[in-house]
Amino acid sequence: MQPRSIDVLLLEFERQITAASDPSQQNTFGPSPSGGTPVFEDQDCNLYRELKDWFQSLSQCDGIEWEDAVVPPNFQKAVWQLLAFSNSSLPIINSEHQRDRCRDIHDIRRPDGLAASRTEDIWKAPDLRSWITSPVSSSIVIQGNSQTIDSLERFSFEISRELEEIYPTIWMLSEPYSRRFISAHDETEILRQLAIQALRQVSNFKCSFLVDSMNFFGASTTKVDWFLVLKVIFELIPKICVVIDLNILGARINQANSWLDDFQLLISQLSRSSSSKLSVMLLSSRLLARNPHALFVSVTPQLRPPHSTPFRKASLQTAPSNHIRNILTLAPPRGTNGGQAELDAIPPLRQDRGDDLPSRTSTKYTSLSTLRNSESPQYASIREASNSDQQGNIETPKEALNNNLTEIISPAPPHRDEIAIAVICALPLEANAVLSVFDHHWDIQSFGNKEGDKNAYSVGKIGCHNVVLVHMPGMGRTPAATVATSCRTSFPGIILALVVGICGAVPFYRPSTEIVLGDVVISDRLVIYDFGRQFPDKFMRKEEMQDSARKPPELIRNFLSKIKVRMHRDILRSKTGSHLETLVRNGWPSYPGATEDRLFEPLYRHKHQNQPECTQCTAPESMCDRARISTCDTLGCDVTQLVARQRHSHIASDSNNWLPEIHFGAYGSGDRVMKSGEHRDEIAEREEIIAFEMEGAGVWEVFPCVIIKGVCDYADSHKNKKWQDYAAVTAAACLKGFLEIWPARSAL
Repeated sequence: MQPRSIDVLLLEFERQITAASDPSQQNTFGPSPSGGTPVFEDQDCNLYRELKDWFQSLSQCDGIEWEDAVVPPNFQKAVWQLLAFSNSSLPIINSEHQRDRCRDIHDIRRPDGLAASRTEDIWKAPDLRSWITSPVSSSIVIQGNSQTIDSLERFSFEISRELEEIYPTIWMLSEPYSRRFISAHDETEILRQLAIQALRQVSNFKCSFLVDSMNFFGASTTKVDWFLVLKVIFELIPKICVVIDLNILGARINQANSWLDDFQLLISQLSRSSSSKLSVMLLSSRLLARNPHALFVSVTPQLRPPHSTPFRKASLQTAPSNHIRNILTLAPPRGTNGGQAELDAIPPLRQDRGDDLPSRTSTKYTSLSTLRNSESPQYASIREASNSDQQGNIETPKEALNNNLTEIISPAPPHRDEIAIAVICALPLEANAVLSVFDHHWDIQSFGNKEGDKNAYSVGKIGCHNVVLVHMPGMGRTPAATVATSCRTSFPGIILALVVGICGAVPFYRPSTEIVLGDVVISDRLVIYDFGRQFPDKFMRKEEMQDSARKPPELIRNFLSKIKVRMHRDILRSKTGSHLETLVRNGWPSYPGATEDRLFEPLYRHKHQNQPECTQCTAPESMCDRARISTCDTLGCDVTQLVARQRHSHIASDSNNWLPEIHFGAYGSGDRVMKSGEHRDEIAEREEIIAFEMEGAGVWEVFPCVIIKGVCDYADSHKNKKWQDYAAVTAAACLKGFLEIWPARSAL
């Protein structure tokens, strides 16, 4: 005869009491063997015995359905520990001690300005604000790299501390003791620890839930098992936040590469089975598998500027924890009517776990064993089902906030005189990319055009700068000069114009330096290469200062000198790569690949190669009009004439981490589109230019100007439009990084 469930429960009590009382198990359940701050929970044998006695008395009472009885609140600690240790004798990480360890570590690092990390940029990220204020379940990735691990660790401490003051929150942070412990186990140990923390957030346990959960806790071994455990526990909690710093896995962080999809699936399941709200944050120094329904914040290295104010030595624990409450004050949950109602909607500071939310007992829950039997077979293909379900019925955080968040947190539009940056684009594809990096958009009707100004504008904000985007009617120097002059009339406060878009490049402007498609070129000088005198034997450019474009003014020259320094150049490149990754993740064109980047010998012309019927192309110095608009594949251009590129081999070996290079040099600006490798190299050598474009000279005569353009071709006869969209996106990403470094107007 099978033993009763309650008898099984009593036997488990006895087993754990014996194990906890065994001196040989003392290190397992007690403080860290290495000494110092304890990071593991202790088992309370006395509380175990009292709870066991309560169960025994309950089982002996006639007429009482013990399964429906609720465990008294004073036994709550014994209940979650009973479930936690039913799986194994592995320790339970004390989450409070773990966070204290993180605080202590950063208290030590904080006085050292070079070692101290900074998290303000993360707190200001729009996607983080969206995640915090989302009225529905949501997930977010805080993505850094090897240089930002310190920032990620500090931010995980800050966000877990602030969230816990308002909502039930569980976390797994990265600190030495925890990393050492996790290193001895697989990644599922993190899920076990989170499940244990989540149990502590449940207000009341029915005895039937306790027995069923104990059996499943004891049998759970895989990632699938533990995600099912988390699902059942989360159904019992109205709202819960989860913060995981995956750097706790160390070099094994790739083992959690699919967790974003797994948590997104969990969110999808909870939305169907309960009203619980789950907010998940994953922090990682390595790239995680992307999920279109997750929010994303990219963290770039922050260097302490020289002569900055030293860091205060105050403990992080005493630092003001008001980021989240400030964000909630600015963007209250939907359904509030403003004023005091908005402030009242923000939860008060929590005094104890669960006291700010209505308690939810386990009177209704999905049987873990039933769930395991019914859903585990589906879990292998769950990602595909989850994606289709989410695309059809589930509102993502971005969709949920799309209609109200912008209005809630929008800053007031500036006066037209406060707009200091003009961005000028000749092509719609260039303007589209630039608009995608605006942090805020203002209604142009708030500004209007001055009399006589026929320009079309878009106005917004990038970083701390008020920006006006000028949409040109067409390419060339004259249209550029015209729109720049009109822009100066309507926006007299402009101190810098940025010509942003696409360009053709000189592939080898120095023997040791290559430019490949997708790179960005920033101007430090400009040459009007087609302005001069045509003699019978040759063309001679006029070189007098008044006949050619000027050098940049002192303010720009000084700034360019700064960002050419390796350290600042690396910062700009890192910011560009981060913004580029965000744009690609949001659906903008991705890197086409090194195999699509083809450079032919300068003298090898783009024309019909093996078609004798084309008499024009058979002549050595000519090509037919049809060949000019045909692709290399159509014409049969000889691939043996391709020039080998060293950078392509590096990109091929590490394509996931490819970033565009940023080059500084002189632009050749003219009204002619350069489509000749021979003339390109001749002019480049004579004038020392590295790229060609058509609008800079017109703007340069009106505003202090910098040209920022992505390389879409090599200015030869083989050029095509395949790379234009991606080059425009790289230029826009670099523009945003450039303006994040450019000093605020008040500093000029």
